[in-house]
Amino acid sequence: MQMSALEMEITKDKILRKDKPKGTIMGPWTNSASGNDILVWSSKCTRPGHGSSYPVVKSRGLIPASACAVVELIKDSDRVMEYNKMSIGREDQVVLTQDVSSSVHCLESNCPQLGVPGEAKIMSSKCQPPLTLKPLEFKTLFYARQLNSEDGVEMDGVAYITVGRSVWETPEGTTEGSDGTTTRCEIMLSVNLVREITTTEGGTSWCELTSITHAISPGVPVFIGKKLGLVAAENYIKDIRSLFVK
Repeated sequence: MQMSALEMEITKDKILRKDKPKGTIMGPWTNSASGNDILVWSSKCTRPGHGSSYPVVKSRGLIPASACAVVELIKDSDRVMEYNKMSIGREDQVVLTQDVSSSVHCLESNCPQLGVPGEAKIMSSKCQPPLTLKPLEFKTLFYARQLNSEDGVEMDGVAYITVGRSVWETPEGTTEGSDGTTTRCEIMLSVNLVREITTTEGGTSWCELTSITHAISPGVPVFIGKKLGLVAAENYIKDIRSLFVK
């Protein structure tokens, strides 16, 4: 997916950490993160349409781990509660790339069923953010693969991308949730860009994680959703980082 198709315009920058960067570990690309800083932006879609009134939130920060380890963590549904404190759980409902030769770490082989490299699955998940009466429920088509030099992404070493979008239709063509105890939410777009940083000292593995989320939460006012989104975006980076801090 080409990010330019979103036609988003940054309308407000918010850096949650005001101190100047203290670290020397930085990726050799535009607007790279440094030290312990976590950068968070809120954006607004310029094209009117479904979900355009809801904010798009982007976050970026360094993780003291290899890009491989971080992407493996993100795609593992059994480990989501280790870094997402609001999560009630996530389950892989359908794995679309069953063939063992199809891997997020392999660019040479395509899944014989889908004809693309990488891994794809449909996941269901629930979370309980603050100020919400019912847990939020999601059903997402998730895809992950390794990037190559032809993808147009600035890289220092190995890099991965994951993309998610809601797929609520049932086999009967309805969009019903599982039951009445949750609020069904729609993820318009969820992206994780994980880029290895090779310019480090002492042999320590580092990568930079960039996350973009655009979601619709019925019953949650837009201004509250924006505040929750900014806090959640910062905590997402912070909590993943904490798992790898020794």
